[in-house]
Formats: sequence, structure tokens, C-alpha cells
Amino acid sequence: MKNPRNKMKLRSLFSVSVAIIIGCILSPDGFAQSTRSSYFMKTSYTRTALNAALRPEHGYIGVPFLSNIYLDARTNTFNMENLTFPLNGERVTFMHAQISESQALSNISTDNYITTNLAFSIFSAGFFRGDSYWNFDFGIRANADSNVPKSVFELLKVGFKENETVTHDLSNISLAGSVFGEIGVTNSRTFLNNSLTLGARGKLLLGISYLDLDAKSLNITAGSEFWRAKSQVILRGAAPGIKGRYEENEYNPDKQDFDGFDFGDFNIPGFGLGLDIGAVYDFKDVSVDFLRKLKVSYALNDLGFISWSKSNFVQLSSPETEVIVSPNDYTTHNDGTTSIIDIFDHALDDLRQAVNLHEDPVTSGYTATLRANMNVGLEYEVWDDKMTAGFLYSTRFGKYFTSNEFTLSANYMPKPWLATTFSYSFAYSAFKTFGLAVHVAPTRGINFFLASDYSIVRISPQWLPTSSHAINLQMGVSIPFGGRQ
Repeated sequence: MKNPRNKMKLRSLFSVSVAIIIGCILSPDGFAQSTRSSYFMKTSYTRTALNAALRPEHGYIGVPFLSNIYLDARTNTFNMENLTFPLNGERVTFMHAQISESQALSNISTDNYITTNLAFSIFSAGFFRGDSYWNFDFGIRANADSNVPKSVFELLKVGFKENETVTHDLSNISLAGSVFGEIGVTNSRTFLNNSLTLGARGKLLLGISYLDLDAKSLNITAGSEFWRAKSQVILRGAAPGIKGRYEENEYNPDKQDFDGFDFGDFNIPGFGLGLDIGAVYDFKDVSVDFLRKLKVSYALNDLGFISWSKSNFVQLSSPETEVIVSPNDYTTHNDGTTSIIDIFDHALDDLRQAVNLHEDPVTSGYTATLRANMNVGLEYEVWDDKMTAGFLYSTRFGKYFTSNEFTLSANYMPKPWLATTFSYSFAYSAFKTFGLAVHVAPTRGINFFLASDYSIVRISPQWLPTSSHAINLQMGVSIPFGGRQ
């Protein structure tokens, strides 16, 4: 019988991961701490995070701990419509006995990813000095990318066919994530009679934790009563005083199984540098009339690295030897009432045993690059000082996959102190959601903004989206000063 204490530890670990990765929810492009809906809002001070050359209309001091709170997550598959099915007036999971293999796998892609971004600003401020705009900020950022290949779902659904042995290739399983503090200084200046704005942001990075799981090969041969696994997997981790933790194998007392990590006293385990660069060109002085209302912009963000110290870094790998695993009894899920989280909790437990990780000697630290991203914007003035139309193309260069998003927006400023945006992002909205942003920005008093690129999202009791593939949310409070630009 499986160790119930270990099951509870795994369930807690998995629940926390789901709460962070799915409850934050669903992105390949969290793109640098700000919603894309705010990119063309003249009053927004957070859009500097998307393009170092974009700046607000006046200086500001962010209310500590409240100036920018941002979360974003996206997926190509993991919502309730793809993982559950209608049956007799109810929704059941893909594991239900009456849901056929072809039906269960019909909405599952070859690769199924979730990518998330969280940003929390502790302090920020910006001010103008001549032609220059300066911005200072300190905050915490977290991100995670994970991919689950279709073969995992095939293994769960058909891995126990009676009188038949099936081999599943799970080699594309991956997980990469990090948490770090960021101290940034941004400067932008105007040139060519204010037609050209160039900006750059330098960042000191304080690494807190890092995780990278790369399955170079993972094959599981599933029979009616066992799994036979061969793998070549590397797991890298960094955190204060991190060490691997092991427990006795319940089927083989002479074997130790990896069971998670233990940590030491808090310190800063990694340091790094980052750079954002951006440019905006306003065609206001060109001779062609219809081009005078056009602005183009370009930005590259998160160019940089974090180096993790040897004493706070661990690497584990699996030898290419065969491992026999007695997996959970997945027939308990055949009635379809089990939650999706419980199904994957069992899968996580079994895959942990199949991979058979062991700690490698560490002779040096490890350097990891940041997840760079690119933004290209076009903005056209429709109504003088009142309304513009915008198009934004965003690319996020992930470690295991690259993703793109296209966003159209209508940006309306009915009053000098009120800015609004209505947007639609093509890759993840699927005509089921749209973006909204509102910024109340008087020149005195308190400024407040609330924005989302995917504003209408229905969530299941398990905090999984029911139909959409993405959600994000951003809010902030600041105090303006220094008048308008």
C-alpha cells in the first residue's frame, strides 16, 4: 500500500503548483509585467515595462505594495471543455468508461502547455527631467512554463488495456520556472523634434528560486498490472540551501526514491543582470498627410541572465536503467466523478517513481537566461487627442517553446483624467473573451487602474477555465506629481 503521508505531501505540492500555474492562470506571453491592453494608453505608467520608450503623461509615485499587481497565464489545451465531456446531463472527465479513447483525445494537442507570469511591485516612481523620463522600481517576479505531451493522456486513458502491452513516449515533458527580485532603472529621451523616443532599462536581478525539468527521453511500457520505464531526465533546481530529499522505496527496501527538496537558511542564491530596450517613432512631421497620425514602436525585453551559486544549486538525473513501477489504480476514475486535479495527482506520483532521479555531484554554479520577449506596435490617431486604434504583435521566446499574440485595441480618452481601452487578442480569446482597461488619472489625488486582456472568464470549482485558454489581471494605485508631459 502506498505511503499515505507521501501521498498527502504530493497532493499538497501538486495543489500548490496548480494554484500558482492554473489559478493564476493560463500564457506564453505574460510579457513583462503589464497587460497588452495598456500598451497604447497615454496615462499608463506600467506600459514602460512593455517598451522602455513608452512613458506616461506625468510623473508618479506608486503606492508601496499596490502600484502594480499583475498575473497572467495561458494554455493551448487545459480548460474544462477539453478535459471533461457532457454525459447524461452532467460533465464527466476524459477518464470515464463511456468516453471513448478517440473522444477523450480529440481536443488534446501533441504538446499541451501552460505558461504563467506574476509580478508584484514593492515600490516604483517616475519623473520627467527635461527631455528625459526616469523610472525606478523594485518588485518580485515569478514565471513558469510547463508542457505535457499528448502521450501522457494516452497513457492514463489506455495504458491498462487488458491482454495488451503499449509503449508511450513521454519525452517532451518539461517544466521551467523561476522567482526573482528585480531592481530596475529606466531612462528614455526624445530626439528629432520629439519624433523619436529611445529608452533603455537596466535591471539588477536577485534570484530566489529556479527549476528546470527536461525529459530528453522517457518511455513507459504499460501492461495490465505494471509500468516498465526507461528515462534520461535532468532536473535542475536552485533555492536557499537546496538539497534533494529521498525516501525508502515501498517495493524495494534497498532503493531510495527522490521525494522533493529540503531547504536551508534564507539567502540570495543567485544574482544577474537584465536589459530592456525600446523605441517609438511618431510620423507627425512627414509630408504624407495620412501618415502624420501614425506611431510605430519596437521593444526587446528581458535580455539577461541569473547565475546561481554552487552552494544553492542542485542537479538530479536518471540513469538509463529500467524501472518497474506499480502504478495507482486508474480504474477508480472510470466513473468520471474524480476531479481533474486528483487524476493528475496520481499521474504525478507514478511519473515521479518512473523517472527515478538521483542527485549528481555539483562542481560549479549554474547560469540561466531570462525569457526574452518582443513587442511591435502600430498606433493610428482616429480622433484628435481622444481616440486611437492600435495593433500589437508580441512574441515570447521560451526555453522549450516560443509563442505569439496579436492584439487589436480601440483606445478612448473621453476626459484628460480618464483613459479606457477595449481590445481583442486573437491567439487565446477564441471569440469568447475580450480585453478592457480603465485608468482614472487626475493630476492630483489618487490614480487607479484596472486592466485585463481576457476579461470574461468562467472558472470551475477546481479553478480551471471552463472554455477560454487565457486569463490575466492587472491593477495599481499611484499618486501623480509634476504635471503632464
